[in-house]
Amino acid sequence: MFKLKLPFPPSVNTYWRHVGNRVLVSKKGRQYQASVSSLLHRKDIKTHEGELIVDIRLIPPDRRRRDVDNSLKALLDAMQFGGAYYDDAQIVRLTVEKHQPEPDDPHAEVVVQHVPAPIGKAGFRTCLRCDVAFESTGPGNRICEDCSLLNSMLPSAMPIPRGRKYHNGDLMGERQEDRL
Repeated sequence: MFKLKLPFPPSVNTYWRHVGNRVLVSKKGRQYQASVSSLLHRKDIKTHEGELIVDIRLIPPDRRRRDVDNSLKALLDAMQFGGAYYDDAQIVRLTVEKHQPEPDDPHAEVVVQHVPAPIGKAGFRTCLRCDVAFESTGPGNRICEDCSLLNSMLPSAMPIPRGRKYHNGDLMGERQEDRL
């Protein structure tokens, strides 16, 4: 298992370029691959074999509307190019979260781990609340025992930070008369 903080990936819209009848990775895409590859080599990450679980948290540079799936291709390909795994077909479980923008530090936090058990069976998971690894009792168990206990005692003690949704600078779900 390894955890990395990578640069924020380029969108798939800028990742590819058409040259004649060929489709190539753009200059921006090649630069991203080189920076991720360099970081993986500095961290001395060994190439993982077998089935993998990848958890990604995207922290964008601004509030512009972005689809999370547009960032995945560049990120996963760059990790493969850098030698984190042989092929992104090894990934059997992929989770992606988009968080509040950080203009000073846009990045992608990536956790790669081996699949401890067949999908749907008990095995190793990462808690959705505290990010600590724990032994899961099944596919529906995504919160560790400590967080479950805390939830039962004080449900509001540890709220999950959720971002507000904006569209064109306005908070979504808020009525016009509520803003006046």
